[in-house]
Amino acid sequence: YTEGADGRPASMWLARRAKSKPTWPGLLDCLAAGGMAAGEMPLGAIRKEAAEEAGVPPRLAGAIQPAGGVCYTGFDETGWALKRDVLYTFDLRCGDDFVPRAVDGEVEEFSLTPMDEVARLVERQAGERLFKPNVAVVIADFLLRRGFVSPDDDGYLELLAELRNAELR
Repeated sequence: YTEGADGRPASMWLARRAKSKPTWPGLLDCLAAGGMAAGEMPLGAIRKEAAEEAGVPPRLAGAIQPAGGVCYTGFDETGWALKRDVLYTFDLRCGDDFVPRAVDGEVEEFSLTPMDEVARLVERQAGERLFKPNVAVVIADFLLRRGFVSPDDDGYLELLAELRNAELR
């Protein structure tokens, strides 16, 4: 994300998955994400993925901060089986001088999207598929943690409970 003059997130880099991807082609995605190899640690994995997927230089990747995790149950890529998952989440404040670039061919393009538009896109996800399904969950968590969703808003506690509702082992 980029920071505004008020110190709050002003915009977020979103990726559009390559149309050649076998899963969720052409949908919106995070700047970088991915699975972990056996024995790999989460922070090392995201720093590696950030370099591979978005060309994040090592100095900037070193600023990636753990932000917690989210839990969800959704359909797998086939649409026939349920999948329970826990995702580690990370934040990366990017300066105005950083522009991601598609390095490994998994991303078609990146767009710097104002936070109010990001929130609208996540809200629209309920009726139409815009994001890879687990990405909307991660971004909803970011919006909640960064105050774009207020404790005074209807559904706040329900959203919080859904994002944190899983056995962690």
